[in-house]
Amino acid sequence: MPKALDARRLQSVREIASLINAGSDLGSFFERLVFALCHHTIWRRAGIMAVDRTAGFSILVARYDPDHKKGLPDQWELKTSPSLKVAETRQPIIIEDAQTSDEFPGYREDAIARNYHTTIVLPLGCTDMQSREMVLSVSSTERVSVTEEEVDFLMTICHLAAIAVDKEKSLHAERLLTAKLERTLQINSSLLERVLGGSSMETIAGIVETILPDQIVILDFTTDSAYASRSPDVERVSDREWLDVVRGPAAKLLEKLVQDSEPSDFRQLRRINLTEIGVALDREAYVEPLRVDNETVGGLVIFPRQRGLDDLDFLIAQEARFALSAQIMRTHIQLRRQDSQIAEFFEQLFEGSWTDIRQIESRGDRLGIDLSAPAHVLAIDSNKAGASGEEAGQLLRHLSRVAKQARPSATVVAHRGVVFVHLPSAPKQAEGFVAMLGRQLVDAAKWSHSADPVVALGPVCQSPADYHAARDQCIRLLTLAKIFGRQGLVRQQDFGAFAVLLSSVDNAVMQQFVRATLGEIEAYDQEHDMELLETASAFIDQSCRFRATATELNIHVSTLRYRLERLKELFSLDLENPETRFAFVFALKLRTMIGPGAKSEKR
Repeated sequence: MPKALDARRLQSVREIASLINAGSDLGSFFERLVFALCHHTIWRRAGIMAVDRTAGFSILVARYDPDHKKGLPDQWELKTSPSLKVAETRQPIIIEDAQTSDEFPGYREDAIARNYHTTIVLPLGCTDMQSREMVLSVSSTERVSVTEEEVDFLMTICHLAAIAVDKEKSLHAERLLTAKLERTLQINSSLLERVLGGSSMETIAGIVETILPDQIVILDFTTDSAYASRSPDVERVSDREWLDVVRGPAAKLLEKLVQDSEPSDFRQLRRINLTEIGVALDREAYVEPLRVDNETVGGLVIFPRQRGLDDLDFLIAQEARFALSAQIMRTHIQLRRQDSQIAEFFEQLFEGSWTDIRQIESRGDRLGIDLSAPAHVLAIDSNKAGASGEEAGQLLRHLSRVAKQARPSATVVAHRGVVFVHLPSAPKQAEGFVAMLGRQLVDAAKWSHSADPVVALGPVCQSPADYHAARDQCIRLLTLAKIFGRQGLVRQQDFGAFAVLLSSVDNAVMQQFVRATLGEIEAYDQEHDMELLETASAFIDQSCRFRATATELNIHVSTLRYRLERLKELFSLDLENPETRFAFVFALKLRTMIGPGAKSEKR
């Protein structure tokens, strides 16, 4: 009998080994395993259960039971089943008589219903496709004495089964990977065809979101667009809300993050915290800038499901970045060509170098600029000395965005280091609207890291002939703002007629004139504790009247005459001479307007 039993055991081992080599889906393998086990051992019934901790049940996966009765349960609560204990301890449990055992009530009820007694529950040493731990259960219709050899034999069977399961899981993963790779290659090929075929950015972005399994955000700075269909945290921000966030409150933050990032080839994660703008999201993500000619023209943001990307997802991300860069590069080139044409057009318009009004208006129509309608002209001086081409382009893009939000037909163009805004106006366009836009442009320039921006509110142009003078007026206003240290929005009425006259004079020349006219007098006063400059100023203010001046200065008239004589002797300043008096008054006015920089230091 022992020899016959050993032979049956060996037959069972051989059959299970052949199952391993044959390969099949796990369901079929489990069915054949329990069948082979019962046909070559002393056990009448066998079953394989999955320990589902989430559901709280031990769930039947495969069973061999020649006396199977319908209507009996195929899952048992873990708290009444030995399966959980076996999975946790990885040690077999022997129940000599399941019908009388009080340790596992669920098993006792099942044993009575199916009429089995001795039972062994063993760890299978593997998990199924849902990562649930597996256990093997064998039972007999009678009470039997379980030997160590029998337990060792059953553990060997479990070990062989675990090898088969791991092999099938590995093959299954390889099949999935191969299918995913083939599908990805097909989609990538289709993606590049779409890019080269001239598809829209929206179409390309949709394909990229399909091939990348993680949540992504695509930013296109050339058209000021953002694409994001899936939220990185749907429990806190829905998909619909996420798109509104990306295009709204988070737009500037994400753009700055991309602008400040260096390419890392999806190797470096960056923290994205949106809680400061009221969005409950604080996640790590890959932030890859998309660049054309060393200029950042967009970005790809990937929120990985795990800590990093696997090899396949990494390849997909690289392909997606390449396709997006190609798509944005095409748009970038088109917009650059259009911007160049518009810049050339306004160069001609501002310089007044056109000769035929119909021709210049027709050219404007082709560029989408209506010169026959009235339009405001604004000028922005960002004060960004030495700004790089990328910084200048970023500033121009932000200003254009603000202007077009206020009026879609607005045009923003760079001309001689100054940014001009052409703002078509309704016949009764309120100046308050234009002033409001000017303040928005100031804020936009500040956000672009500009130091103390100035926005000049120029005149309304009624025809092409007005633009040359409008350009010059804007330049004068910016010059005056620089002379007087003004920032923000400036208008013609902010400066008097005298100040407007000065805008055409070089600041250094004015400083030199003031020093030459007043510097020596001021230095003499400081050195000799005199008040000649104050006396001369008061004399002019009192219309060269001696008594009124003496009263103003609280001195005797003879003292006043002495001081005026000293001015004539020392500095050839004869205030009774109209030309001399005008030059002196002019210097005093200049010094008041341009500030203390014109004063001489004490000798």
